[in-house]
This record gives sequence, structure tokens and C-alpha cells, in this order.
Amino acid sequence: MKKFLIAVVLFSMLCAGCGRGENGISDTGNFSEIMEKEGIAPYELSEEEQFLLEAFGMTSDQSGIYTFRAPKEAKTLYINVYRLKADNTWELTGNGGISLGAEGVTAEPVSGTLTMELQEEYSIEFHVNCRGGYSFTSDTIVLDEKQLAGVKGRLEDFQNIEINKEIPLAVMVYDSGSSMRSYSPDDYFDPSVFDGMDLVQIVAVEFSSEEF
Repeated sequence: MKKFLIAVVLFSMLCAGCGRGENGISDTGNFSEIMEKEGIAPYELSEEEQFLLEAFGMTSDQSGIYTFRAPKEAKTLYINVYRLKADNTWELTGNGGISLGAEGVTAEPVSGTLTMELQEEYSIEFHVNCRGGYSFTSDTIVLDEKQLAGVKGRLEDFQNIEINKEIPLAVMVYDSGSSMRSYSPDDYFDPSVFDGMDLVQIVAVEFSSEEF
């Protein structure tokens, strides 16, 4: 219930739901500046918004907020969470989707907001605000050893959206050692860079032309 309240209040402050001005874009804040064209980008919190997150015990290290403007042909937004297996292939541990078009038809670009927060046992909770609200949580993961080191990397800049192609948003890497290198979400495409790590998770989104 607390997480739901946080999402509702924060989304209201961001004004980044599907409300549109004359050009199909929210009329307020950073969102209108970033989303003048189709794409996805990290949302830069104002001091007031940052204070709200911290007041609810949510830190920027554990949370991520993104805004997007979907292509006209996109009918579904998929959110995929992967875990790297021992053979360097990805295993899907969480998947959610939200329709971007009314009855499967998107007449104009749709704007929205996606938030993610790391939970206990390596699960991830997501909230999407677009044509209404939607949320889901990925599977928990139980490890044999306590992880002493962990690094996180997130999408840092505006990213163009290619229809039916995944965009890595975040990477979380954990290991029982005491130190490790930094990683980027784009390392998703070359999983060999994670050799030796105990747990690797990737969050990726896909704007699909298929109906949900």
C-alpha cells in the first residue's frame, strides 16, 4: 500500500502521465523538454521530487524514473527482467506489458512514465503511468552466498526508440568479492563481460507493434 501511495503522489507531481498539450506532450517541467520527439530518457528529479522519494525511504541508488514518448505504431510496452545464467544466456525472471493504444489502435504518440525500485531478494517493482496505472514485480532470487559488492548502471541519456527492439534501461551486478568494475546497460548485448559475477540482472523495455 505504501508503494502504491508513493507512485500515485510522485506521478501527480511529475505530470508525466498521458496528459497532452497541443503537440501531444505534457505542458510542464523537464518532460516537455525531453520528449519533443519519440524516445525514452531518465527523468531528472527536482529538489521537491527528490525530497518526496527520500521521505518515503527511496534512494536514487535503489530507484529509477524514466519518461517516454512512444512511436505512433507502438501498440504495447513490454518490460522485461533478465538474469544471466551460467552459460552466458539470459533467463526471463519478470515480464509485464501495457497497451499503448485504445482497443489496439494508437492514433498519435503516447507519453508516459515508468518507475522501478529494487526490493528485497533482488526482485524489482515497476509502475507505469500511461492510459491509466499498471504495476508488477519480478521474481525473487535466493542466492547461496551473501553478496558483498554490488554495482548498478542505468540509461543516462535520451535514447531513440526502434519499434520491436529492446532497450536496456538498467543493469544490477552482485558478487561475493570485495570489488568489481563498472557496467553499462548496453553490456546486455555482450554478456561475456560479466564473467565471474554471482548475479547479473538486466531491465529492458520494448515498444512493440503487436497488440497486448
